[in-house]
Amino acid sequence: MPETPLVSVVIPAFNAARVIKETLDSVCAQTFQDFEVIIVDDGSTDETAVVAREFCAADARFTLIQQPNGGPSVARNTAVGHARGEWIAFLDADDVWLPEKLARQMELFREDPRANFLFTNYYFWDGSRNFSAYYRQSRPLPEGDAGRQLVFACVYGCSAVVVRRETLQAVGPFDPDLPFAQDWDMWLRIAERGMWARGTREPLGCYRRWPGSRSNQKLRATEGDVRVLEKNLCATQRPDLRPLYERSFAFARGRLELARARQLLKSQPQAVPDAIWRAWRLYPRRLKWLMWFALVAWPKFLGGAASARIVHRKLIQKY
Repeated sequence: MPETPLVSVVIPAFNAARVIKETLDSVCAQTFQDFEVIIVDDGSTDETAVVAREFCAADARFTLIQQPNGGPSVARNTAVGHARGEWIAFLDADDVWLPEKLARQMELFREDPRANFLFTNYYFWDGSRNFSAYYRQSRPLPEGDAGRQLVFACVYGCSAVVVRRETLQAVGPFDPDLPFAQDWDMWLRIAERGMWARGTREPLGCYRRWPGSRSNQKLRATEGDVRVLEKNLCATQRPDLRPLYERSFAFARGRLELARARQLLKSQPQAVPDAIWRAWRLYPRRLKWLMWFALVAWPKFLGGAASARIVHRKLIQKY
């Protein structure tokens, strides 16, 4: 058994045979080499385990664990439970890192020993081309105690994050009852107990975006956001975050009504105005939603059909 590594790389994998070799190659190519890699094959029915075993056979730092399918939270929890490193680095089986990723994050810790949460910028990627980077120059990085920013959005990509193992142990495991946004829930719980984040604007990873329709996925993801915010609103003990949670939760519920309205466009278009009205009632700050309601409710003989089509396009684009 190799000496205790500084970083444990956690990779949950489910039917990832097409892409996981590229992911694992990107770990091998790191200029920082003091790591172990724990791959959890979460009940795959393809050759994910075959590919992973090739890396395990070639490098003793790689470990493969196979288990029945339980979802990404269960797979990550299994990997974290076997991790020996001081730091836990998360990497999804279809994403990749650039060679300096871990080295730069360890530099961030040396620059600020208070840090218990390290992150990098990353590219959106289709498997061959890099598109825009997540963090734009116009906005500050979510560093330090980032709880106020996290309440409104998951501002960290999971494959860009490295967390102290003792921090993860203090907040408990990923929630297996959350089908979506398990990482956001984890970051919120870390922020509740004490996050000090350090990051870099340099993109050092690539987050894969798969082509194809994602309309139903978007609805489920929005439902997941509502569940995460409701859970953490009930749990928070920070008086500075509670009103922000209440506002974010109301906004998320409004967005969920709009996501449901999008699903009604073909089957029940007559129900769309009521759904948009409910969205605005849940979050009256969003005057744009009130305008959308007026446009879809406008009488047809006064041009309402054309105005409704404008709103329908907006729903399709955004929700």
